[in-house]
Amino acid sequence: PDRIREQSVLLNPTCVFPWCTRSARSCDSDHLQPYNAGGSTTSDNIAPLCRSHHRLKTHGRWRYTRLDPGSFLWNSPHGYTYLRDATGTTDVSRERRPPPDHPPEPPPLSRP
Repeated sequence: PDRIREQSVLLNPTCVFPWCTRSARSCDSDHLQPYNAGGSTTSDNIAPLCRSHHRLKTHGRWRYTRLDPGSFLWNSPHGYTYLRDATGTTDVSRERRPPPDHPPEPPPLSRP
């Protein structure tokens, strides 16, 4: 419904994907918990995602949860975690690790 979409847009003026700045007015309304899995169409289960990030979330194994109104915790398919809130995006991953297809770092050279 329009009133729920408007609440979402007013609370989250941009796409809630990490580092995205696309206006929420041009975004899809995403169900955090999918509608077909029992997710309700209520303002606490709707967030704006631009079309490309909506597709990444739906088909690309990105996942997110709502911590508070306007605050989201994202998990990437490579094990990174990002906090997205009114101040922007913060990498809150516990450790830095290369993507699975990235070659491992060589061990440091030992010197006599």
